[in-house]
Amino acid sequence: MAKVRIVTDSTADLPKELVQKYGITVVPLKVFFGAQCFTDGVDLSAADFYSRLVVSKELPTTSQPSPTEFVEYYRPFVDDGADIVSIHLSSQMSGTLQSAQLAKTMLNYNGLEVVDSRTVSVVLGMMVLAAARAAEAGRSRAEIVALVQDIIADHRVYFMVDTLEYLRRGGRIGKAQAFLGTILNVKPLCTVLEGVINPYEKVRGSKKAINRLVYLFAEQYRDAGPLFCFMAHGNDPEGLQYMQNLAREKLNCMEILHSQMGSVVGTHVGPGILGIAVCPQKYMQA
Repeated sequence: MAKVRIVTDSTADLPKELVQKYGITVVPLKVFFGAQCFTDGVDLSAADFYSRLVVSKELPTTSQPSPTEFVEYYRPFVDDGADIVSIHLSSQMSGTLQSAQLAKTMLNYNGLEVVDSRTVSVVLGMMVLAAARAAEAGRSRAEIVALVQDIIADHRVYFMVDTLEYLRRGGRIGKAQAFLGTILNVKPLCTVLEGVINPYEKVRGSKKAINRLVYLFAEQYRDAGPLFCFMAHGNDPEGLQYMQNLAREKLNCMEILHSQMGSVVGTHVGPGILGIAVCPQKYMQA
């Protein structure tokens, strides 16, 4: 029996080596700097994006893949008769999931399951990686979908931004608008709940904010057993390194992965983001 094929979108911010290792199909979103269009992660790397972002006079915009583009990615698997699990960023943040669902209708293929992760970035990446590992181990489509739903219900994510201005201007601020107007050097900490960005608390200074991010997990997973941890940054490798070192010291992490947030997520959160997502390690072991 052929393994289940795993599909996601470029907002999962998965490192390319993991995408290649597990044969994950990534459908890219698009980023526009004025009239110039780039394909996320294909002809615009994260490093190039942040270099452009800091000098751009206008905030870039983003666009979801069309249903026809999804059909093109699904078609080879459909022709092979393979089962497909397609996991995408929150339907409340983008129309990407709707495009995938319309593609399923166009194909009229019962072997395709489209899943709303109700989140984005490395939390989405965490779910996709768990699904890919389960597919490699020979799990069925139904088992993989159930696994993803378990992670949706049993994970935590927190992130720090330098400013909420990018979220506000991009229309993705959600309930975090309550933090607008924060004073200088106060870092907003946010989370994602039910597919929407929510405010959590405010911390003065970047280092204290990173400490708080890690300690939140230490408090909430004190008796949870081994953990899986996935971190990401926009354009702050030093902050990422500090957070990794602290997590190794304070959390019972069996596995720590990291990534740089790509251009689509970076458009909406800005270059100064640091985020960390955690779930029990059992979900990552097929």
